Amino acid sequence: MATRISIRQLEELQRGVTAIDLAILRSLKTCRYLTGRQIVRLYFSDRGRITTATLSASYRCLNRLRKYGLIRALKRRIGGVRAGSGSYTWVLTSAGFRLLNLDNVNDSPRKQFREPTPHFLEHTLLVSETWLLLIEICARRKMNLVDVQFEPDCWRNYTKGGKHVVLKPDLFALTKGDTYEDYWFFEIDCNTETIARVIDKCGRYIQYFHSGTEQKRSGVFPYVVWIVPNTKRKDSLNLHIGKHYPKAQDIFVTILPDELEALMTSGAEKFKKNYESRTMNNENERSSAK
Repeated sequence: MATRISIRQLEELQRGVTAIDLAILRSLKTCRYLTGRQIVRLYFSDRGRITTATLSASYRCLNRLRKYGLIRALKRRIGGVRAGSGSYTWVLTSAGFRLLNLDNVNDSPRKQFREPTPHFLEHTLLVSETWLLLIEICARRKMNLVDVQFEPDCWRNYTKGGKHVVLKPDLFALTKGDTYEDYWFFEIDCNTETIARVIDKCGRYIQYFHSGTEQKRSGVFPYVVWIVPNTKRKDSLNLHIGKHYPKAQDIFVTILPDELEALMTSGAEKFKKNYESRTMNNENERSSAK
């Protein structure tokens, strides 16, 4: 298919795409990038199980959308060639963007596509992965994912010293259980930023908290969850946050990716108490060993 697709061709494609096709296109518009494996988990897995049949179905669907010119695969593959079709990272083309916006003439035009840097791609896919984990955890725990906001919808504006400031979380979510609601700001840490920059970002969250803007918006201030890649980074962030902001550290929670479910089900306060208890026990064990 030609690179430039006419309005008439897009209207014909719009009539032919399936509900899953449209869901994939909308997810790519929201997330910017998704791996083939993530798309399988979102739209083709059978109650969380990935089978040969679901993989084949996803491959056919993605290949069809690619032939239509609505999506493309990045040159860089996650896990290499041996990882199979799930290693492809998919992105919406300008034609895919235009198809989704045929009925919305006021939407901004798509910027010219450029291959992302490895770091930007890694971070963006981790943000998408967090969203996917939220969906899966809520399904398992019979919770509701009431709201999710990606950048720039999750950004918050406030005033500090008469100056306009923009706080830029990676993700915002509102989850709901049987008797409670939890509000979350997520920061995805790849262990590439210096501790000083992380602490500076925490300072901006504290400024935003004191502005009262979010509390007027929703009645509460969300927990700020730093998702970090390893225990060493987690301990370091907790140490420095406690050192620099001892009176405000209750706002922040630092977790590993596999601790997200425990955080959501137990609540931030209980999760932090359990972490502090384990940390104290580990320190006592090391002292006894000496």
